[in-house]
Amino acid sequence: MSSRISELAALVSSNTDRVNHYLASKALPSPSFDENGPVDLKLSPEIEQARIAAIDASTELQALLLGPIDLLRPIINATSLQAIYKYNIASKVPLGGEISFVDLAKLCDMYEPDLRRIVRFAIAYHYVFKEPRKGFVAHSAASRRLVDDEGARDGLGLMFDDCWQSFARTVEATEKFKSQDPAETVSTRLVFDGLKESWQPEQLVLSDTRPKTVVEGWALAHDGMPLYQSIGSNPAKAKRFASAMKSFSSSDGMSASFVVKSFDWASIGDGTVVDLGGSHGQLCIAVAESFPNLKFIVQELPRMVQSVDKSAIPSTVADRIEFMEHDFFTPQSVKANVYVLRQVFHNYPDGHVIKILRQLIPALDPGARILVNDYVLAEPGKTPLSKEKYMRAMDMLMLTLCNSRERDRDDWAQIFQEADARFKFVDAYTPEGSVLGIAEAIWQPDSP
Repeated sequence: MSSRISELAALVSSNTDRVNHYLASKALPSPSFDENGPVDLKLSPEIEQARIAAIDASTELQALLLGPIDLLRPIINATSLQAIYKYNIASKVPLGGEISFVDLAKLCDMYEPDLRRIVRFAIAYHYVFKEPRKGFVAHSAASRRLVDDEGARDGLGLMFDDCWQSFARTVEATEKFKSQDPAETVSTRLVFDGLKESWQPEQLVLSDTRPKTVVEGWALAHDGMPLYQSIGSNPAKAKRFASAMKSFSSSDGMSASFVVKSFDWASIGDGTVVDLGGSHGQLCIAVAESFPNLKFIVQELPRMVQSVDKSAIPSTVADRIEFMEHDFFTPQSVKANVYVLRQVFHNYPDGHVIKILRQLIPALDPGARILVNDYVLAEPGKTPLSKEKYMRAMDMLMLTLCNSRERDRDDWAQIFQEADARFKFVDAYTPEGSVLGIAEAIWQPDSP
C-alpha cells in the first residue's frame, strides 16, 4: 500500500509533467526565478487545473514532511517585504545587472548589515532578488515586477506597510469588542464599496452614517481610525490603496461576466435593476449590453455620482443607465425587479448587512429579487487546497480590516432570514472560474 506522501509526490510529478508538456507544445517559457522569467504562464483552463493540483499536492506534502513541531513554529516575518517597499530597494537594483550590498546600502541610506539581512531573507523566503555571487544583488522575476508594475508595488506597500501591523492587534480587538450590533460597531462608511473596477483615490469619500466605535485590528493599529477613515484622510495612502485594489481586482475571475451569464436576466423582461454601491456602473453596462430590454439605476453616494464620466458609457446602453445619489444605510425609495449588491457585504459585520437589507423593504414588491455578488465560502475540504487557503485568508483579512467576514451558503441563508423571514433564500454558489459567488433571495411577503 502506498503512503500518502508517495501519492502526493506522484501527483506533483504527473501534474507538473502536464504543465511542462503544454508549455513546450506552445513554445511558451518555463517558470523561472530569473529576472526575465514569465509573470503569467498563459495556461489553458484545463492545464491551469493541473498547475493548481501540483501546487496543492506539494503544499500538503511539505506540511506532512515538516510535521507538527515545525508547523507550529511558522516564520511569519514581514519586515523584509516592508523594508523593500519602504526603501524602494527594487528600483535601486540595476535591470540586467548587479550591485554590491555596500553600494545598495548607500543608495538606500541604510546600515549595510541590515540591508544585507533584509535582502537575504527576501531571497530565502519570497524569491525576491537573487545573490548571483557573494555580496552582490540582482533581480529575480519577482523583484523585477516591483520595478515594472506600480500596482504590484502598491499592493506590497498596502499589505506590509499597513495591514500586517493590524494582524497583531486583531485578537485584542476581538477581546475588547464582541458586539455585532450596528449601534455599537464599526464607524465610518467610505465610498469603497463601489470601487471595484474604477479605483480612483479622489473617490475615497467618507460618509458618517454610523456611530464611531473602534472594533477592528486595523483601528487599534492606526490611532483608533477605521480602515476607510484612515485611508480616506491621507491622500498618499488613498492613492496607494486605489492602485493596489485595482491590481488585486484585475484577474479574470473578478469579471462581471460571471454575473451576466449566471443569473436569469431574461426572466425579468423589460424590468428595472438597481445596483447599490455600483460605482461607475460597470456591472450594469455589462448586463445592459446582453439584455437590451432592461433599465438600470446605479445608486452611489453623492461624490461618486458626481465623478461619473457619462461619455465613457457605451452609447448603445447609455440611455438605459441612470445614476442616483443614495446611501444604502437609508430607506430605499426605488421600486425594481432586481437589487444588486456587488462586493458590498463582505466589508460589513452581520448587523450592518442585516440593516442594509432591511432598508430595501419599503420599496420591495412581491417577487423582487436580491442578488448579492460576493464571496461564497466553500465547505471545508470541498475545494482545492490553494483556493480554500485563499478564501480563509480573505476571511481573516476582513476580520482584521473591517470586523467583517466572508460567508458560506448557510451564512447567507441565515443573513436573509434574520433580516426578515419574508426574504426567501434561493441559493448561494460560485460559478465555475469565478472568484466571487452569487447569493440570491426573493421577496415573498405573503408566503407562510
